Amino acid sequence: MHRFFVQPENITGDEVVLNSADVSHIRTVLRLKEGSRVQVLDGLGNRYFVQLTEVKAREVRGRVESKEDYQTESPLQIHMGIALLKGNKFDPVLRKSVELGVRQISPLTTDRCVVKALRTEAEKKSARWQKIVREAAMQSGRSQLPEVSPHIQSVEEFCRANQKADIKLMFWEEEEVCKLSDVNPKTPPRSLAFLSGPEGGFSVEEIEVAKQFGFQSITLGPRILRAETAPIVILSLLQNRWGDL
Repeated sequence: MHRFFVQPENITGDEVVLNSADVSHIRTVLRLKEGSRVQVLDGLGNRYFVQLTEVKAREVRGRVESKEDYQTESPLQIHMGIALLKGNKFDPVLRKSVELGVRQISPLTTDRCVVKALRTEAEKKSARWQKIVREAAMQSGRSQLPEVSPHIQSVEEFCRANQKADIKLMFWEEEEVCKLSDVNPKTPPRSLAFLSGPEGGFSVEEIEVAKQFGFQSITLGPRILRAETAPIVILSLLQNRWGDL
C-alpha cells in the first residue's frame, strides 16, 4: 500500500487532505482513483489507513478508516554533516542515509570540496534534496520525515550547532589510533552528530576546529573509503552500536 506524509493540520476528524507534489504522483504516476486505499503518516507517530474520496487536479481528499500507533525511528537521533560530492553522488547518499535512519542531514562546504556550491544556490539544491528525502522516507516506511538543512554550512557552523549532542565524531582517514569501538559513553547516547568528508578529505585546520567543539576523530580502518561509501558505512556502524540494527 502506498504511503504519504502529510502535515498534522491536514488531518481533520476523519478527513485527510493531500496536496503539493503528492497530488501529481497520485494522479499521473500511480493513477489512483476514488476508492483507492493508501497509508498516511503525520510525522508524529501515527499511521492512518485512508480511502480516497476525491482526486482532483490540485487536491486529493480521503476518509480515515482506521488509525494506529506507528514508530520506526531509531532511538539514536543522528545528525549527519556531509561534504558536498561531485557529480550526482550526493543524491544516492541521501537516499541510503534515510533508509538507515538518519534524523538530520546538513550539507557542508569544506576546504577540499571538489564542488564549490555558492550559498545562493542552496535553495535550488535544497528543493531537490527535500524531494529525494521524502521519497526515500515513504519507500522505507519511516514514521518521521528526516530534516535536510536548507543552508550549506561550514565545518565550524555544523560543530557549533551540535555542541550539545551526546556524542560528537569526525571520521578522518588520517586518524590511525582511535576506533569507534574505543568510544564508550557511560550511558547509551540519545543524540549523535558526525562529520563525513569530501573526496579530498578534511584539512588539518578543520580537524582542529572540530576538536575545539568536542568532536573526536575516528578511523574507519586501514583502507580508504570513497566519499560516497563512508557515510553509509558510518551510519550502519552507529545504528548497530547504539541504534536499532
